[in-house]
Amino acid sequence: MRAGVGRPRSLCSLVRILDVSPRVPHPPERGSCVRIHSLLRELSRRHECIAFSHVRGSRSLLSRSVEQVVHTPSYREIRYLHPITAAVHEASERAWVSAPVTAGTSLRLTRPGMLRALLRWADAVMVEFPWQFGYCWRERRDARLVYASHNVESEKFASYAEVKRPGLTRLPWLMAIRRMEENAVRRADLVLAVSGEDRNRFIDLYDVAPAKVVEVPNGADTARYAPTDPDTRAAAKKALGLPNRPTVFFAGANVPPNQAGRDWVYRLAEHEPGFTFLVVGLVAEPRVEGSLVCVGRVADIRAYLAAADLAVVPIAHGGGTKIKLFESVSAGLPTVAFDEAIRGTVFRDGEHLLIAEKNVVSLAHALRRLVDEPSLGTQLSRSGRELVVARYDWRSSGAKLERALLDLHGINGGAEREHEDSSTGRHF
Repeated sequence: MRAGVGRPRSLCSLVRILDVSPRVPHPPERGSCVRIHSLLRELSRRHECIAFSHVRGSRSLLSRSVEQVVHTPSYREIRYLHPITAAVHEASERAWVSAPVTAGTSLRLTRPGMLRALLRWADAVMVEFPWQFGYCWRERRDARLVYASHNVESEKFASYAEVKRPGLTRLPWLMAIRRMEENAVRRADLVLAVSGEDRNRFIDLYDVAPAKVVEVPNGADTARYAPTDPDTRAAAKKALGLPNRPTVFFAGANVPPNQAGRDWVYRLAEHEPGFTFLVVGLVAEPRVEGSLVCVGRVADIRAYLAAADLAVVPIAHGGGTKIKLFESVSAGLPTVAFDEAIRGTVFRDGEHLLIAEKNVVSLAHALRRLVDEPSLGTQLSRSGRELVVARYDWRSSGAKLERALLDLHGINGGAEREHEDSSTGRHF
């Protein structure tokens, strides 16, 4: 057994953390990538982190390479590009709602030497999603294996199927997804769940010990996404060429729950011409039509959040928790959402946001109410932001993950951390 692995050791000796993902986490253009990058950034304050991810796209069909991207002195990303991996991933994504469920197969076909070396280097291996867990489980040596879930995938994809693929053709995929997830949950040394609700589902579905499953909530960078004052908002609207009227923000990657949410926004734009409905992200192609403004992919959503007066999260499908919800509320936007969009959180209707029924009339009524009752919007903005700062900031989620990893390695980090902070003045 490698020295220092599997027994208590000084906190001064860093935990070597490898994260294995079928997606490139940076730039974080979808919720799962935001989570991966944010948590690794937090862990890298005290530990050495390497992310191993897969590059896909047209150029990956023609060449093979390994690219290294350094994010911080102790957090770097290895981007693996291979024609076989790209072809297998893209085929599975076309076949089943943009999910790389065959990512493990691509690893078995290509057996990247870099990944095998990293699996032997790491003290802890966090495997994002269940697709590649089996490969990492077979190839790792002494490292503790962590299943880093983003949803209860078997239930999420059943929900996706309601949106995109009704009928019996979905059943083989759903059965395969459940088998992969069950193997990951049962074989892992530690399971990360994004909410208490997901944690309980893993325990109940797969009959695992409660102590093995730890909640590490999704969240927002509350320093990055902060409230905007009226003058800044007016200037942001002008800079983006938006009319001076109430602007409603919606953002999302191009996945089925967001596509359904986008369609609700389209209906709202037809129903409520007195608002501007601002849609940001790959969920919609750039276009301007009436009160609808779709901008497509952007490098930084903060300028669009700064221009918005309100946010809407009409999401009724999918799993996990909604990072777009945390970011909008963190930015101080009074928010209207469907009840399903707050699943797994402690947001409360009328205290932190407004819940609407799943129809255009209810959504529009809630938005108009926030405009007509500015004191209500101010109250929701303040209380919602306070909740995210207190409970759903990535710093606190990163600290929970760090504690779980230290416990997994038998390291008592609390007292040593206080001592190191006070004696050296180092900022973690």
